[in-house]
Amino acid sequence: MKRWVLHIVLCTLLLLPGLLFAGGSQAPPELTGSVTVDMWHAMGGSRIQLIEGIVQDFMNQNPNINVVVQYTGSYNDTLNKTTAAAKAGNAPHVFHLYEIGTLGMANSGMVTPIDDLSKWEKIDWDAFFSPVGTYYTISGTHYSMPFNSSTPLLYYNKTFFKKAGLPDKAPATWDDVIEYSKKLKGSGQGLEAGITWNLNDWYFEEWHCIMDAPLVNKDNGRKGEFPTEVLFNQAPGQKILEWWTGMERDGYFLDVGGPGWDNHRAALGSGGVAMILSSTSDVNQLTGLLKENGWELGTGYVPKPAGAKGGVTIGGGTLWLSNGHPDAETFAAFKLVKYISQDDAQMKWHKGTGYFAVRKTAMQKLQDEGWFRDNPNFLTAFNQLLETPYTVNTAGALIGVFPEVRALLETAVQKVYAGDATVKQALDEAATKANQTMKEWNELNM
Repeated sequence: MKRWVLHIVLCTLLLLPGLLFAGGSQAPPELTGSVTVDMWHAMGGSRIQLIEGIVQDFMNQNPNINVVVQYTGSYNDTLNKTTAAAKAGNAPHVFHLYEIGTLGMANSGMVTPIDDLSKWEKIDWDAFFSPVGTYYTISGTHYSMPFNSSTPLLYYNKTFFKKAGLPDKAPATWDDVIEYSKKLKGSGQGLEAGITWNLNDWYFEEWHCIMDAPLVNKDNGRKGEFPTEVLFNQAPGQKILEWWTGMERDGYFLDVGGPGWDNHRAALGSGGVAMILSSTSDVNQLTGLLKENGWELGTGYVPKPAGAKGGVTIGGGTLWLSNGHPDAETFAAFKLVKYISQDDAQMKWHKGTGYFAVRKTAMQKLQDEGWFRDNPNFLTAFNQLLETPYTVNTAGALIGVFPEVRALLETAVQKVYAGDATVKQALDEAATKANQTMKEWNELNM
């Protein structure tokens, strides 16, 4: 726990760039009678009930605000449905979007930046973890309210590690991952491979951050100008993909197929592998999954290549407010997203998932009540994030067509798996297509 206290002090002192203290200066609209707010979100499974419970707590405290909360599918599904609804003139007041949609949504013309509404009520951005606030800040303005923030973690089966004669700690480096995988496969436990993760470019992006390398030009898209060229096909990106696909070729990595989030979890839960990379939001789920088989779960940081000096960046999503609604409804929606970002809601959300609380004050309360003493795997993500140095690269890239870029990189990985292209060929092809897509988007949004 002492390490976390030190980190929180350092976080407060050193990681404040881009954060604002916004104070209310106008009387907010009066909420007379009943006001209805529509909220669309992208959290499925047991998280649906968890969100509904948090929203119900809000309505109990604000009986004149009725929130109609709806699960609308994946982030992509929610984005597409919200965009279509906005064009039809009936967008939800609040909608949920992944981090990679930030620049595109900020320039969409369909949202009201959160900071624009601080004229009604204060937002103390200093209370938030700086990496969370910084990611969603463009040219000094916060566009959305932090909600479900995550980073990847390495999860491992402690029971399998012990039987293979490995130490009870996650591999710290890429070389360690290969060495551990060799020992695990040779330990007679029937493993298909040592490690896996789902086909998602998120991991590739995180390793770029860990290597403190930009994914795009213009200071990783954070110079106040739209990026014009991707850089993922240069030496850092080639190094990442050589290691990734090389492990698959050599039988140390299991290709579970596709970008979905179920197959790699299932591979860990069934004993097909002893390690996976996945979101910190999976801590709760994976703990229970291994416990069903009498196994114990361990967690560690994302393994690094030798000499890497960077760290992880924020994943997950935030809550956005669409524009064009009456002021009273917008104010009610603003109160809702502020409530969801407060300590009580964030602590409940963290305990039910593994997404880390976005506020330093919530983190302190969790520590004070002994939560991390009894549940140490939930602490790993906080420490990993707080050990990350702040740079424009670890802040994460801003790209107007980030979802499209991510899909191109995932296709590149598949081509290397299949032997249809070398790493350089696959990344160069993806870069050419990404640059053209960015050019078209930039021209439309200038």
